[in-house]
Amino acid sequence: MDSEWSHQSSQQWKHSFSRPSLLRHPFAWRRARRLERVHRSNDQRLAWRVQDVIVGCGLSQDDYSVGGGRVFHIPQVLSVSHGPPVSLDIRMLQGQRPEDFAAHASAMAYDLGVAEVRVIPLDTPLIQLQLLSIPTHQANVRIGRVGQGLRP
Repeated sequence: MDSEWSHQSSQQWKHSFSRPSLLRHPFAWRRARRLERVHRSNDQRLAWRVQDVIVGCGLSQDDYSVGGGRVFHIPQVLSVSHGPPVSLDIRMLQGQRPEDFAAHASAMAYDLGVAEVRVIPLDTPLIQLQLLSIPTHQANVRIGRVGQGLRP
């Protein structure tokens, strides 16, 4: 009977720790925290880069205040999603429309080094910018041409 109990307890032990655990790998939490910090810093750099591109496209507003002088208002990047495709949620300024961003989509794509930027309206002051590595109108054409042996 002792042999049956030891066999059952060893099977239970085997199944209870079949996946990695923080108890079995004491430094796993350090690696997870470091990767989280790296992802957050990459997201922050992308958000700053997109805000710089938005300012360069003329989608910012400036005015003057008595105490501060000239003040710039820039659309705010709220979140970054790694996709696919990579997308950014942006809060537009008052008086802006999604069409204003869509008009500058090709310039934003060039500055960000992607093939296409798609502007998707969300709620009233929110839009989503999707950064596409292959243009949507050419993705289907390339797939068809590769099968026929033609150059893309």
